[in-house]
Amino acid sequence: MAKDMFWKFRTCVFAVLALTAPAELPAQNGVLLPQFAAEAEASELYSGVRAVCWTAPADELTPPPSVDNSTSAAFPPIFNQIGGSCAQAATIGYMFTYEVNSLLGRSADIPENRFSYLYSWNFINGGRDEGSLSWDGILLSKYSGMMSEADFPVQTSAYSFRWASGYDKYFRAMHYRVKAFEYMDAGSAEGVLALKRYLYDGGERGGKGKVAVFSSASIGWKMDDSYDGPSQTGYRSILLGLPVDGAHAMTIVGYDDTVECRFPDKTTHGAFIVVNSWGAFMHDDGRYYLPYRFFEEEQDARYILSKEVVGIDVEYVEPVLAFSAGVDYTSRDDLSFSVGAAPEAWAESPETVWEVNIARNQGGDYPMQGAGFDSEIEFGFDATPIADEAFAMENVTWFLGVTRNVRGSEGGSGRVTSFKVYDYRGGEDNPTVHTAVLPEDSGIRSGTNWYALRTVEPETTSASPVEWLHADGQPVKTTFIVRTADGGYAKVRFSEYDRKNGKINLRYVYTSDSHLGH
Repeated sequence: MAKDMFWKFRTCVFAVLALTAPAELPAQNGVLLPQFAAEAEASELYSGVRAVCWTAPADELTPPPSVDNSTSAAFPPIFNQIGGSCAQAATIGYMFTYEVNSLLGRSADIPENRFSYLYSWNFINGGRDEGSLSWDGILLSKYSGMMSEADFPVQTSAYSFRWASGYDKYFRAMHYRVKAFEYMDAGSAEGVLALKRYLYDGGERGGKGKVAVFSSASIGWKMDDSYDGPSQTGYRSILLGLPVDGAHAMTIVGYDDTVECRFPDKTTHGAFIVVNSWGAFMHDDGRYYLPYRFFEEEQDARYILSKEVVGIDVEYVEPVLAFSAGVDYTSRDDLSFSVGAAPEAWAESPETVWEVNIARNQGGDYPMQGAGFDSEIEFGFDATPIADEAFAMENVTWFLGVTRNVRGSEGGSGRVTSFKVYDYRGGEDNPTVHTAVLPEDSGIRSGTNWYALRTVEPETTSASPVEWLHADGQPVKTTFIVRTADGGYAKVRFSEYDRKNGKINLRYVYTSDSHLGH
């Protein structure tokens, strides 16, 4: 799929964007989420993330009058987002945390079971306090996993845009992935019913309730924080007038059919329960009612609310192949990384390659760990996508690729400090670890730099000295015979020697047995 099609999807389809600090409700930085069903297939083909248009099953099940998944032990405590991170706060901090814990039967009461929205945001935001897309966090988790708050806690320096260092941290993150994203149009009475079913049991009888992310303006809304009407869920904040400006991502965690929504023109019943990321001091413990009416009826063009919502399907995976890479470099957005393998001990470049989707020309003109932090970092990269092909290679040589392409206001400099390969086929507690012997000059030059880790030593060949150049500097037309100890041989001929540019043509034919044809 053409990359420009994906970028169209990325910029104008999944625009669940972020706002800046919420205390004074400043202007936010983006457009809102339009319909994206038409582009979902293109996105799936490009990214590999399965896109599911979710519809409620036709099983005539009637959900209960209220559901509140934010009261589940799997749901994290309400928090106050840092900077323009609301898309990652809603998608990773709330939704991903809840869905993983719900899948694994865990509680979100410890940092190990909560996922760091700042981990994804700091890879995405370009080293600036700006909005991001929910899609970016989903894509990052699909291929690299998501780090917990235990390994990447809330930062005391909000705008350091720090990256984590330590292979073990990245390896633990690799286990937690987005398997697919699910989207639905809630912009009708039928859509409201479908979303309620999704929140109740995910469309499976006896299943666990889900949560969903949506986008809305957030400036100029009319919020009543003293609601005292009927409800089963007991919140006192209700939205009675849509906002008119800005862009903000939030999380729908449940619904309450009994809520009475008193508008100037009429009274309606029923509302979704929304969790915001502006701290527990906002709304009612960080929650408010969003009346169904705003989804069911046409909106005035001045008022902005996305009627498409997004959920995720998550999974726990066990990587079988991973790379660690130590890098000391002064401007991280110059760099991108890849992993690879080749079936020859003497290979100088990989035969199969996987491009890593973190630290991919990201993070701005900062040292590797962020503004004010160390220029040296240790990454962990999941290489499982190439594992089957690589493990089938008899004399595999592993490769770490570091591509330098100067971005931003200044180019950096640095080197690769370490390179290891972890083979987990024997279990995570007993990996086989290969450690590369780096060359004395491991500096990172422009273009792609391949660092080899050989698992077997290349065979050596001895030969008698020969005269192969004529007086005019061109190769003799003699065919040379190179014999190996096992009886094989190669016929070699040189031609068209270009001393100035260091090039020569070499023609050869090889047989492993002198009695067989070439």
